Amino acid sequence: MQKLFLDTANLDLECVNLGINQEILMENAASGVENIIREKLEKNSKILVVCGTGNNAADGLCLARRISGDYDVSILLVSENLNKMAKFQLEILEKVGVKKTTEIYGFDCYVDAIFGSGLNRDLDDKVKDIIFKINSIPAFKIAIDIPTGINKFGQVIDKQTVFKSDITVAMGTLKLGFYLDVAKDFVGEVRVANLGVSRIKFEKTTNYFLLENNDIKLPLRDKFNVNKGDFGHLYVISGDMEGAGILAALAANALGAGLVSLVSDKRLFNLPYQLMQKSSLKNAKFVVAGPGLGEKNINLDELTNKICVIDADLCYKKNIINLLKNNPNLVITPHPKEFSSLLRLANIADVSVSEIQDNRFKFAKIWSEKFDSVLVLKGANTIIAKNGYLYICDLGNQALAKGGSGDVLAGFIGAFLTQNYSILDASINGVLAHALSLNNFSKNSYSLTPLDIIEGVKCL
Repeated sequence: MQKLFLDTANLDLECVNLGINQEILMENAASGVENIIREKLEKNSKILVVCGTGNNAADGLCLARRISGDYDVSILLVSENLNKMAKFQLEILEKVGVKKTTEIYGFDCYVDAIFGSGLNRDLDDKVKDIIFKINSIPAFKIAIDIPTGINKFGQVIDKQTVFKSDITVAMGTLKLGFYLDVAKDFVGEVRVANLGVSRIKFEKTTNYFLLENNDIKLPLRDKFNVNKGDFGHLYVISGDMEGAGILAALAANALGAGLVSLVSDKRLFNLPYQLMQKSSLKNAKFVVAGPGLGEKNINLDELTNKICVIDADLCYKKNIINLLKNNPNLVITPHPKEFSSLLRLANIADVSVSEIQDNRFKFAKIWSEKFDSVLVLKGANTIIAKNGYLYICDLGNQALAKGGSGDVLAGFIGAFLTQNYSILDASINGVLAHALSLNNFSKNSYSLTPLDIIEGVKCL
């Protein structure tokens, strides 16, 4: 996993303290973008670098100088009121002979060097107009530091006027703001520019981490003398919508749980042959509760001494907070609407879904500092939070946005729990398995079904 940082100003200062001054940092930043241009674009391609007034603009001006000659590069200044570093770079650039322009159309590539992570206000009309026009042009687009229109928290000022980049080049390290759900449609692929010293030398401690493909630790069976009892027995409580529980149970079975039972006080017909039915939670140690529950009432006191995954309709039950207080061995997996209910029930905040989506990291962190359980906040970039630490998975895609997908996730996490993963490790690996199950799915993104996710996890 990689470290993520909310504020990188102190990291820049660390580089300066290592003897790498602002001019060298700027050259290295520009070099990182230059490498991408040389990788992606043929020589003599027409490139427009759009510059603001601060250090982000200075990076852009430095880039324009470095690629001039090999590429037909022009600069567009949003304002002449440049800061010291931008003026310094512009003076050098003018000697090289790179031309200024006010023309926006007719380029093969556009480089956004307007604001970077320093954005702390609404965009003015001139900048909005420039971005709106550039976004309408079918050309390759690169953002330096962070796309204009997104602040350091990942919040979007106005979706109609956010620079939509194909590649965002982070300066030295990864920013947390790249991974807010709403930013996902704008940052594109994220690359990190080397600032002249290894990230290990200046990255400090953080509470935020980005999960990667190789972080998954599958429950591979390396012993021969085993039986099904060695891999745990998961109980899935069946509710009004039996299909949801069945999906969770099948998912757990596919990911290695030794036994899986549906729990219901009524006879369940046509159960898949690999699943069993139980009438109670007697003898249960591992439980998935919530998928498809509907209006059915369950005695949450029965879950106090169980290791549980809590999902879906249970997030709306008033007494869920007592369970969270009394049982530290819980994983709770809400989507944003369910999380809004939980925040309200816990007297943390009374906020709408849109407010949560704009502040996912904030509310996930606050929640995780209040309860000992693990929070899995589902979304385009799912957040796993425990004790103030956040682990973010951006590996899934839009194909997962379908009913039943969350039930499968609950089953995956349950399967890891039965195989003696901690609640945090089960959550991280369950989320990764869910996302990476798409690796071998070759059909159209709209056609994925929950059963495809279950099939996909068998091939990880």
